[in-house]
Amino acid sequence: MRKLRVALITYSSYTFAWQESLIQNLINSDFSEIVLDLNFEDEFKDLKYLYHNLPFFYKSYLRLDNKLFNPAPYALSKSYDKESLKNTPTYSLSGDNSLNELNESNIDIILNLTELNLKYDFVSKSKYGMWFLNHCDLESVNLRPYGIWELLNKNPENAGVLRFIKKGMEHPVTIDKTFACTDGLSYKRNINDILWQTMPLVENNIKLLAFNEELFNEKVKSNSNIYPKKDINPSFKAPSNLKTLFFILNLYGKKFYHSIKNKFYFNQWALIFLNNKKKEDPFNLKNYKTILPPKDRFWADPFLIKHNDKTYLFIEELIYKNKLGHLSVMEIDDNGNYTKPETILVKDYHLSYPFVFEENGTYYMIPETSGNNDIQLYKATEFPLKWEFERLIMNNVVAVDTTLHKEGDTYWLFTNMKNHKGGSKHVELNLFSSKSLFADQWEAHPLNPIVSDVKSARPAGKIFSSNNKLYRPSQNCSHHYGYGLNISEITELSKTKFKEKLIHAIEPNWDKSVNSTHSFNSADQLYISDIKIKRFRF
Repeated sequence: MRKLRVALITYSSYTFAWQESLIQNLINSDFSEIVLDLNFEDEFKDLKYLYHNLPFFYKSYLRLDNKLFNPAPYALSKSYDKESLKNTPTYSLSGDNSLNELNESNIDIILNLTELNLKYDFVSKSKYGMWFLNHCDLESVNLRPYGIWELLNKNPENAGVLRFIKKGMEHPVTIDKTFACTDGLSYKRNINDILWQTMPLVENNIKLLAFNEELFNEKVKSNSNIYPKKDINPSFKAPSNLKTLFFILNLYGKKFYHSIKNKFYFNQWALIFLNNKKKEDPFNLKNYKTILPPKDRFWADPFLIKHNDKTYLFIEELIYKNKLGHLSVMEIDDNGNYTKPETILVKDYHLSYPFVFEENGTYYMIPETSGNNDIQLYKATEFPLKWEFERLIMNNVVAVDTTLHKEGDTYWLFTNMKNHKGGSKHVELNLFSSKSLFADQWEAHPLNPIVSDVKSARPAGKIFSSNNKLYRPSQNCSHHYGYGLNISEITELSKTKFKEKLIHAIEPNWDKSVNSTHSFNSADQLYISDIKIKRFRF
């Protein structure tokens, strides 16, 4: 097993928390070793000037934002002792120093963790060139300071991009990318989210390169048309005083308006269903009928199971005063008539997403148990009301909306994971496989996360087939959690490959009272989804 030799470019006197975390992960890994810390002291002085010479209202907003919000862990907290690099040789490349040290170090990757615009000549000293991160969409934003323009321009998501350049290349090439939800209120929280969410791109792709260079090259080739002619760094353009002032007035004006409106209305998850006797478009949710829960609770994450000529509807039910979701089941007929929900599973942590499936005549369920940091499997002892714990599928993981799909003799387990404290549960879809439902270890896909995008990663229901094609429902959490719904066709699924393409993007735009829809399931001709609806409190 080889270890790739990495030379780092960091700021001369400190590292940020997100950089420290990444560096420590690389040091502790079995696929990389850090052999040099490269110093560009002279170039760093120019960068500091850009960030000190900012418009008055922009600086004022940053100070106010810094006082009001305190995300933890904070990606931009500084470590001045550079603890993780204390045993790593430092080499200065400023001034007239030669590149001999790089020649002798047999470097595989130069990893630039700064925003420095550096000359290209030294990248020839590494086998796989210089890798670097951009924390914005290089098409729609393409501006620094990172994180502020998405906020001011109301972009629903932030982008993070890992690219590289090496000798003989005119422009950088994209290795990987991710998208995280824009925080519409706070710059500090916004930049914090995208920094933590982009950080794993480096580790994941160095690992892939070390273990399977062929797969890595295929991935780079498939991404080569993403930002094909963009410079290493976007231009720097601080928001003007007028732009910032307008944003602040608009932001807090809307916040005041919503605080008044919330005294009269509240948002509630409810169910919608369609009896598709007429073979209508099941993805046109405008044709669905609404099932409203009582005002003291919400119903969400619906799953349908047809059993002995009856249709059972499994849901997450949350009674507001209890603050924790539990799982319930009701019987529903073809006309949408339903029985009173009966509770089937309650814990002292939140439960949701009751993924129910049949295996060899027995019904099983994988509920979301991220509040307990695991993935659990339950078996029905008296379907549909009585369930008993069967086994742990995975432990010490923060995993949500686990979805199982069996193809041939292989079980494929799709689940969104939060792999570090600063990350999001909405962004990274991971895939595992096993030959047994009761396996002690599930094999991780080498391309994990197979999707890194807040718009399409998180599962939204059972994977289903139609006309010999396989489809995966997913959530679009770009505007906010559970905003929209996607149906994507899975075009490749194997131990080394995964690809899907978007077929339907469903947004909650058919009714002004609806602001979210985030699941999709069916049984025979009945289709079910959920919506978040605005209801009058009184």
